[in-house]
Amino acid sequence: MWRWVSACALGAGLVCCFGADHLAYGAPPVEAFGNLPAADLAQISPDGKHLAIIKPIDGREKVVFIDLTKPDAKPYIVGMDGGLAGEVFWKSNDRAICIFQATLGYKFYKGFDAYSRALGVTLSTQTAVLLMNNAPWFRRNFGGGHIVDFAPGDPDHVYMDEFDKWDREFTLDLYKVDLTTGQAERAFRGTRDTVRYVMDGNDHILARIDQDDALTDHVFAGATEIYDYPVKGGANFDIAGVTSGSDPQFVTLRPSSHGTQGLYAWAPSATGSTLFEDPTYDLDHVIYNRQHSQVIGVNYADDFQRTKYFDPTMQQIQASLEAAYPDQSVSVLSKADDGSSFVVLTDGPRNPPLLSLYTPASHQTKIIEEAYPALHPSDLGEEKSYPYMARDGLAIHAYLTLPPGAAAHNLPTIIFPHGGPEARDMLQFDWWAQFMASRGYAVLQPNFRGSSGYGSDFIKAGDGEWAGKVQYDVQDGVKKLIADGIADPKRICIVGASYGGYMALAGATFSPGLYACAVSYAGPSDLDRLLYTNGFESEAISVWKRRIGADLDRHKLDQQSPADFADQVKIPVLLLHSERDTTVPIIQSEIEDKALEHAGKQVEFDILPGDDHYLEFADTRIELLRKVEAFLAAHIGDTADKAAH
Repeated sequence: MWRWVSACALGAGLVCCFGADHLAYGAPPVEAFGNLPAADLAQISPDGKHLAIIKPIDGREKVVFIDLTKPDAKPYIVGMDGGLAGEVFWKSNDRAICIFQATLGYKFYKGFDAYSRALGVTLSTQTAVLLMNNAPWFRRNFGGGHIVDFAPGDPDHVYMDEFDKWDREFTLDLYKVDLTTGQAERAFRGTRDTVRYVMDGNDHILARIDQDDALTDHVFAGATEIYDYPVKGGANFDIAGVTSGSDPQFVTLRPSSHGTQGLYAWAPSATGSTLFEDPTYDLDHVIYNRQHSQVIGVNYADDFQRTKYFDPTMQQIQASLEAAYPDQSVSVLSKADDGSSFVVLTDGPRNPPLLSLYTPASHQTKIIEEAYPALHPSDLGEEKSYPYMARDGLAIHAYLTLPPGAAAHNLPTIIFPHGGPEARDMLQFDWWAQFMASRGYAVLQPNFRGSSGYGSDFIKAGDGEWAGKVQYDVQDGVKKLIADGIADPKRICIVGASYGGYMALAGATFSPGLYACAVSYAGPSDLDRLLYTNGFESEAISVWKRRIGADLDRHKLDQQSPADFADQVKIPVLLLHSERDTTVPIIQSEIEDKALEHAGKQVEFDILPGDDHYLEFADTRIELLRKVEAFLAAHIGDTADKAAH
């Protein structure tokens, strides 16, 4: 399983030496891109002697435990019937907690819900037990795998939250859970409004957060309310955890003076210190230590993911690793408590994710797993930054991937907008984008207005503009590609998933004449139906209403729904949707399919059985790529080009 990669010190950094690029003869097969990554995540035990790796076994992800002191020992594999491993945490040297997800249907009516469950694993006995197994409403609760606090001073317990029913009302209660038996004992009863608990990473509740019907969050310390803030349409304040140390403060997310999202220590009676802010880029993720609640660093992204630790020693390790892997994103996923070894993930446009074990004392890295072992740099297209100005002067950051070995001239081109919409693309390996590039297409990934990462003003600029300025941002990228001679104007297709799928449908509908075809995976088509606007309001629905503009103008739902304007579509459309999608229900593609058929348009609709919104299964990804490959070849590929000329 292991192979060594030599490394040596160079100043403050580290040099890793790899062999020459693989010489590819023809494009790799679909399976090379569509198979699940050979490893998604690896966590090292506190003593550095064991690894827990999330890996696909027979196409479904499980947790594999490896004894680093006995390389030839048989791994211990933990799975759950019908479930997929999503996370793994070490509680102690002998105990771990594995989180599994599953999308399950109902017996008596059509529909699906996503569930999570946690297993407590003991390595020495190779046993696993379902946590929270005696909680009153556990079997009916979707989120039964949420850990609130790891209680590091207690080797046998963790804290988890779970819904219960009292006097005909549901409350979110806090439970102390035994890792040996899986039994849960209620530690704190919430109110009908409780949505969250904040603990200090050492068994103590610091705050309970309640949310009222007006969508205002109230922070309680004991019985005393210490703060409140509105969350309708999206919050400008959130408690991310606590600072590390013996006297922890709250850590909060809020906008900086630059309009970007920053991170701050906070107490209700004081402003607190700045932990992180950047004048150009938003904070992306918060990094926690093993105690789970204690914040030790942040990620943000310019063109690559960047990491900043608050501890100088950890930041020096991070800097050394970044120097060793230039033009790649570098993340420390976990470390031994004594700092003797680190699990490192590296990722670049032509360097698929690589998990390694780094030992600072010897300055060596040892490869744990290559996520896509069948792919080599020569198989993949060059990706570069491709900035441009929108017609109203707004700067748009985009990324262009060229087919391997192809000149940037008169190429069939894919416009590949991201999901979200509050997400963003960056310079990193993208299995779907690189697959299309390997088939001879240039691929443009624009971070249109509404994308995250560039400050609150940039996000809000997309509100209510889904069929307007957001479309113009993408159109202007297409026009630049044509003006630069990169794209063949007669062979441009728009492809997207989730919100990107909406963008594909909106492009086909509201940008007539620009595209030769469109592909939507799980794209919303009927925004009114998507939001279930029947008077019920939640924080999530309020955010979507703000994004769409329906908070100010109810008619925006209809005005920006592609299914309501199917008669405007002039190009072939491919609809793909997973059967068990609970994020964007499959009815959204069914509605679009019927609307296009009724309008007499050319449409193909394929259902991907068994999977959910996030394409968790290898066979589903492979089927999707094959259908996309055939559709693109028919409409903008070499065969289509010859037929057109």
